[in-house]
Amino acid sequence: MTPRRTLTRLAVAATAVLLTAGCVQTTGGEAGGDAPDTLTFATGFTIDDLDPLENAFWGPEFGYVELLMRPDRAGEPTPWVLTDLTSTGPTTWELTLPEGATFVNGTVLDADALADLITFQLAENASLAAALPGASAAATGPLQVTLTTAEPAPRVPALLADESILPVYDVAAYRAHRDSGAPASELVGAGIYTGPYVVDSLDGAVAQLSPRADHWKGAPALSAVTVRFVPEASARIQAVQSGEADIALYPSTSSAPTLQDRDDIFYVTGEPTGPTFQLVLNQQLAPFDDERVRRAVYSAVDYDSIANDVMNGFYLPATGLYTDSRPWAEKTQATDVAAAAALLDEAGWARDGEGPRTRDGQELRFSVLTYPQQPDSDTIALAFQAQLAQLGIGVDIRQVPDLDAEMKEATTWHSAIAGNGFMSYGGDYVYPLVRYVSTDGERNYGGIVDPELDAMIDRLAVELDTTARDDLLRQVQQRIADRGYLAYIGLRKPAVVTGPAWKGYEIEGSNLWVSHDTAPTG
Repeated sequence: MTPRRTLTRLAVAATAVLLTAGCVQTTGGEAGGDAPDTLTFATGFTIDDLDPLENAFWGPEFGYVELLMRPDRAGEPTPWVLTDLTSTGPTTWELTLPEGATFVNGTVLDADALADLITFQLAENASLAAALPGASAAATGPLQVTLTTAEPAPRVPALLADESILPVYDVAAYRAHRDSGAPASELVGAGIYTGPYVVDSLDGAVAQLSPRADHWKGAPALSAVTVRFVPEASARIQAVQSGEADIALYPSTSSAPTLQDRDDIFYVTGEPTGPTFQLVLNQQLAPFDDERVRRAVYSAVDYDSIANDVMNGFYLPATGLYTDSRPWAEKTQATDVAAAAALLDEAGWARDGEGPRTRDGQELRFSVLTYPQQPDSDTIALAFQAQLAQLGIGVDIRQVPDLDAEMKEATTWHSAIAGNGFMSYGGDYVYPLVRYVSTDGERNYGGIVDPELDAMIDRLAVELDTTARDDLLRQVQQRIADRGYLAYIGLRKPAVVTGPAWKGYEIEGSNLWVSHDTAPTG
């Protein structure tokens, strides 16, 4: 049997498993499909609480938190809560607020409140502090704040559009809550955010949201939003089929062929803004402490087959760290099985006929982690396993409930398929570089240590000239590829599964599932 037919059969088998999984188990209010002006989601990720320092990043996605700038597919943020953001010098930015903006609790969002918020986030949010070291904010008018940075910061618009960097909330009320020692669960009902929807209740199964009539942009379009937390991908799809949800998030791509040509449920796709699944290799353990083995594995992956055979064309072949539409994107990934074999031979991993590769009597074999919140990671892992078997490499697939927690343990895993983009939520490309591949990056789980790469990223962060910045970014991509530091194994078209009323739902590239004007379009 040819490798491609093998991979196609793997994908079909994965689909069968998903669609025969257990029944839906959800609790909460009435089904969203019963009323055309309500919306119910089924998602695989649970929102623990409304603490702005820990969990506010979920808020922009579901309409109860807003950001100063709005992410954009093209990577050019636009004003959201702000009415204007202007660079007034290499190290100064002027932020302008609208008149009449308030938090749900009635407190006015004015320049003093915004300056206080930015100052607090610079002290409490490690990512913002690292991106803008030495920065300060001060009110310079009733609705104007001046942000001053210690060095040039061309990334400010993207940082202000990042869900994990600077959510808009009433920092004075939050400080009072925190100082009181009250639990984070009591932030439900505290009204500290500015969003068009308000979280009325939240538990491990469901979040119930209602519209805010006094929102500064006017009354929202929906009368209610419900977010159900459903871990299993098949159960999320079944929730849409049964009318318990209108939209299922993070569906398995393997389910798409079974939903085609139906009039009761729809697999809806959008345009990707970047590659989806990183193939992370743990360089702190053998065999990936050897650059040749890392490069060999990345060369052995058949990216085209994963996109078109395994994922039935609902993916695009991953060719690098960014999509081809980015003017500075480099094609650093290509399938070259012969080159992969030569690198393994050079590294001493010999193969006798069709048997496994060995060195010093030990098989070349490693584990790959997947996780249930992203069911495509399992399907891709099966394809990866089959492809590497052609080269005599053994791959053991291990699904873990919490991928981040597992990857933080440097000695328990060899590789992982992780759904992390290389552009930030707000469109910044420096922040992910710092996070995933710089020596001290918070998610540099692969253990990359490269002072030269660190210096290149540091220069990229402060370079104001667009041409020079693009050239630096190309050099960074090439170094990452040449050293086998990181590659993407899949580029998924963003997708949701909807009921008939929402079949025209438009997917925004930055996971903004609910906006002020979101309404049925079926």
